[in-house]
Parts: sequence; C-alpha cells; structure tokens
Amino acid sequence: MDEKYFIEIENIIRKNLDERGMDRINLPGEFKKGVKDLLKSSTVFIVTGFVIRDTLTGETDGPIGAISLASALENLGKKVVLVTDKYSKEMLYNCCMVKHMKTPIEVVPYNNAEEFCNDLLIKYNPSHIVGIERPGRAMDGCCYSMRGEDLSDLVPNTDILFEKSKELGITTLAVGDGGNEVGMGKVTSFVVNSVNKGGQICANTATDYLIVAGVSNWGGHALVAALSILSHTMLLHDSITEILLLESMLRAGGVDGCTKKPTLSVDGLSLDENLQILERLRRIVEKALNKQREKIVAV
Repeated sequence: MDEKYFIEIENIIRKNLDERGMDRINLPGEFKKGVKDLLKSSTVFIVTGFVIRDTLTGETDGPIGAISLASALENLGKKVVLVTDKYSKEMLYNCCMVKHMKTPIEVVPYNNAEEFCNDLLIKYNPSHIVGIERPGRAMDGCCYSMRGEDLSDLVPNTDILFEKSKELGITTLAVGDGGNEVGMGKVTSFVVNSVNKGGQICANTATDYLIVAGVSNWGGHALVAALSILSHTMLLHDSITEILLLESMLRAGGVDGCTKKPTLSVDGLSLDENLQILERLRRIVEKALNKQREKIVAV
C-alpha cells in the first residue's frame, strides 16, 4: 500500500482534534503499523460503548466504528466478538441487524467484571483486542466523561481485557478522541498538559497501537479504509448504511455524547459533517483500488 494513502487517511480523521486539545498528539507510523498488525489477526475482540449518565444509554460515537471494523474483519475471514456493557448492547444488536451480521455480542456485567473478562479470554482466545471509544480507568481508578463526570458506578471495568493481554501476548489497539478512553495511557503527558481536565480524566491503560481521531467512529472507518486498500476490496460501507446505523441506534436509546440528545449527529457534529468524512475515506479507497486495477491491466 502506497505510503501516501496512510497519510491521507490519517489527515482526514484528525479533523476537529484541536477542539479538545488533542491535535498535539502525533504518533508517526502508528496507524500504518496498527493496520498491518490487524490484518494478521485471527480472532478479534472489539470493545466499545460509552454510557451517558443523563440517559443511562450509550452514545452514538463508538458503536458505528466498531460495527464498521467488525464487518470488515469478518469479510476478511476473521472471527470477531463485540464486547460492551448493558447500556450499549441494544444499539449494537440493532447495528448488526442493519449490516446482516451474526457477530456474537458479549455484555460485561458491572459486578464480577474481572472474572467475566478472564473467562472471555479463555473462551475465545483472541489474537487482538481493539477498543473504540471505550471508557478507561484514570490514575485514581475511576473513569470519567470528557467533562470530568465520574462514571465509575456505571461502567464495568473492561480495562482488565487490555491489562491481561500484556501477560498473554495479545496485541492491543485503541481508538479515542478525548483522552479518557482506554489506550490513552500511551500519551498521558499530552493529555495531561493539553486537554481540559486532562490530569483528572486521562485513561491510564496503554495499548500497543493508538489511533487518535476527531471522532472515534472516524477512527474505526479509517482502519477499514486502510484494510480495504491492503486487501484490494471495498470494505467500507456507504452513506446510506451509515444513516441506517445511526437511526437504529436512536431506536435503541442512543444519544449524541455531547448534546445528550437522540439526534442524527455524533459528538455534536451534524449528520452531514460525519457523512463527509466517510465519503472522503471512501474516495481514497476507490482511488487506490482503481490504481491497483490499472497496474493489473498494464501487466
């Protein structure tokens, strides 16, 4: 895959990072290495779901990126397991129905979360674990919203999966946009120094690879775009499917994480703004695939 495509994809999803002070985070080569490692996976856990206290339901950022990636990996012959909590499970079920996926969904309970997570690792023996917009525990053991709201009494601890992975030799990757998501322990100093309330909210758990995006769904789509180019096939769904996914999440109680309202928006950004990012990523994939076909014809 031409180096320029990785760079173009990364530049697209970095839009809006300055809104949260995340624009100073720069991990050269991280995206490329993470995607190539993911392509070698056999069984992948995708952990997602971020609860909004006011509604006691999940937000619209995270599940779409998770579903996008899960679908792509399954099309590549990988086994995928979606992992979430009770607040986002119905959203994921609805999204799977939209995409006609039969991906297993494991719901981590609040009590006995450690035992449950350990059992999951034994049951599925994953080669890779990916977090997409999943709350991570901060240094004080609590997990927070971007506003500094303590969510620890609601969110089951799924950091366990990532921590245990280090012992078991499982590769980990995370996507986040605000500093309070699992994986951000890799860039603690940036979050603490640049993000509002960063010292309080910064997630402590680091992952092998970290993708920072303006919206976490975009990070999931970016991974799919790169996998599409590497595998020579379009794996990224279209705008119509994106709208259907958003609508299905609203029916399950999903809300915009910033406005806390059940609207066709993500992180305070309109439907059009989100669709523009998806379409830009699709255009890069189409350009790359056309280039690949031209080379084959020329030979």
